[in-house]
Amino acid sequence: MKVLYVTNSIGMGGASVAIINMLTHLIQEDITPMVTCPMEGTFSSELKKMNIPVQIIGNPLEIYPKIYSWRSYIKYPYSLLQLTWKRHFAYKKLCLCIDKFKPDIIHTNVGPIHIGYLAAQKYGIPHIWHIREYQKEDFDMHPFPSMSVYQKRIHDKSNHCICITKNMFEHFGLDSIKDTVIYDGVIDKKDIKSINQNKESYILFAGRLEDAKGIKELLCAYDKYALNGGKFDLYIAGKGSDEYKKECLEILDDSIKNRVLFLGECEHDKIYELMYNATIFVVPSRNEGFGFITAEAMFNGTVVIGKNTGGTKEQMDNGKVLAKKEIAFRYIKTQDLTELLFKVQNLSDESYMDITKSAQAVVCELYDKKSQSQSLYKFYLSIKKGTDHD
Repeated sequence: MKVLYVTNSIGMGGASVAIINMLTHLIQEDITPMVTCPMEGTFSSELKKMNIPVQIIGNPLEIYPKIYSWRSYIKYPYSLLQLTWKRHFAYKKLCLCIDKFKPDIIHTNVGPIHIGYLAAQKYGIPHIWHIREYQKEDFDMHPFPSMSVYQKRIHDKSNHCICITKNMFEHFGLDSIKDTVIYDGVIDKKDIKSINQNKESYILFAGRLEDAKGIKELLCAYDKYALNGGKFDLYIAGKGSDEYKKECLEILDDSIKNRVLFLGECEHDKIYELMYNATIFVVPSRNEGFGFITAEAMFNGTVVIGKNTGGTKEQMDNGKVLAKKEIAFRYIKTQDLTELLFKVQNLSDESYMDITKSAQAVVCELYDKKSQSQSLYKFYLSIKKGTDHD
């Protein structure tokens, strides 16, 4: 079965890692993939290592340009024109890929790309839309040309949606007959290792440095924690501009700035090592779609404190159902986060190990890469055969 994947991946963010994980197992079945992306980067390099053909088509995210300064306001008409121009030529290149590759299914890997759907309509090929984001509620994205058009397209009977959480499925009002929920495959449960019993004294954040990821909220909470006797330092792993880092540091009292370490963008293995050694992992994202990083932190045996919203909440809810108890700590207000930092700091060794072992077991049961890929493969088969999935 030939599947053409339409992505907006350049680096190795959550959506990029997710599709790499999927393809690792799908190519062991009878799936023959081709992947499109906007430009060369670490994502395309990883695919080439896997001998998966990649086509560069220059496609943008199909969202309205953001106005964040007077310069962006003045440039808005040009930015919008540039979006439509890039979109047009990317669509043409995608059609050339379809003519050459002749896929059985077109699979768009993120919500804010429409050209895969439009090309599928033109060629009469089944289309899958992998919805990984709320768009407005998490990243303040506004679909081009409109949210109502996006809603109409994802509900089209010739389109099939995969949502990465039940909450997202319900948010968009999708159809249980033609659409489905498949959690991202995050870990290989065969790689499980014991919890580190000699944790180091630091709190870890990993993710892009931007408002949507809640880093400033974490820094506000940490500032109060550190000024009131908190023992742990804060490590921040993630890519961000120097200007944004400066804004972050301005939140902190001068006396504790030396306790916050910006590590920059780290390799995947390094993130896992940091998680393994961290005492606390914080997920303060405004409204995480799934929370890839949450599951990874639990798998690597650190206690998670997560914002009780979106995919982070759903993962914690899933854990509560399976483990019959909480597997992480939840918060909504910044003050609550500060209090939870102290609470985890003061956990007994026994309580700490109990929480981390329970969380690790839940992740192994729900978010295994092979299991996710098998569910996806069955979904492909049902679409190719023209039958409704179970």
